[in-house]
Amino acid sequence: MKSLKLSLMALVLIGGISGALVNRIQAAPKPLDPTYNWLGGGVEDNGRTVAQAQMDYGCTGTSSLCATGKPTSGSGQDAHIYFDSTK
Repeated sequence: MKSLKLSLMALVLIGGISGALVNRIQAAPKPLDPTYNWLGGGVEDNGRTVAQAQMDYGCTGTSSLCATGKPTSGSGQDAHIYFDSTK
């Protein structure tokens, strides 16, 4: 019974680590993803994609501005990420 518990705990741990790794890989920049220098809440986050900035700042909503990103190269438009404020 003890070895069954240990096996289940090991599987849960492996599942958690695998899930975190998949999230990091998914958020990693692709060669054609634009990168921005972000500023939000007085914190800078340079050379990051929109997905990376969302993870770094913890903002994935639609209602309140969380951070603004200026393109790292060229003269493209600024990017914005938002969060959902709770009342």
